[in-house]
Amino acid sequence: MSTCSEPRSPRRQRGDMLLEALVAVLITSLIAAGLAHVQSRLMANQRTTKVERLVVGQLREQLQNGGTGLCGSSTISLALAADLSREAQVACGTAPQINVGLGGTVLSVEAPREVGLSVRAADLELDGDDPGEHGADLLLSSHQ
Repeated sequence: MSTCSEPRSPRRQRGDMLLEALVAVLITSLIAAGLAHVQSRLMANQRTTKVERLVVGQLREQLQNGGTGLCGSSTISLALAADLSREAQVACGTAPQINVGLGGTVLSVEAPREVGLSVRAADLELDGDDPGEHGADLLLSSHQ
């Protein structure tokens, strides 16, 4: 029978602690690889969201400043940064006639035209991103 005070001979050591340490390193590296993948996806989504936010801001500014005056062209250029711009398509509806009655008098009034600005999903991607061919186009319109 062996006791704790007896010295072990080198032949009887089996390396259990080394195996446990290797398994711990393997598990730690798998967790680190998973976290690195999650971090890279978060950063890619953040970049895409930033570009979309810039595009929406430019579309709102163009729609507010240009209004129905944008209907003269089919596309407009959106300057997002010094070296980054995108093209937006302009779609204008017809101005419907509306009859407004007040105090027994009926007036025919032309309603405001609908102006729609859209950017294709693939145009929202930055260089090196996966193409957004399955994404939805970004549409901003004066129609309510």
